[in-house]
Amino acid sequence: MHILKKIESVIVKITCLQFLFLILAQLLLRNKEIAPYLSKTVFSEGVFFESVLRVMETLDHFG
Repeated sequence: MHILKKIESVIVKITCLQFLFLILAQLLLRNKEIAPYLSKTVFSEGVFFESVLRVMETLDHFG
């Protein structure tokens, strides 16, 4: 039984630590000056947007 309480204690500590990191990350991402450096979404949207423009340009040539 003592081992289970120790494992439970470790799991609770890890969960609390992850929650604190989640809050910290959300606060950092709300800062508009820092967010572009931390978020990979900006790069993904940029690549996706560029490929959509290429497809639209190709379709415009046939019209």
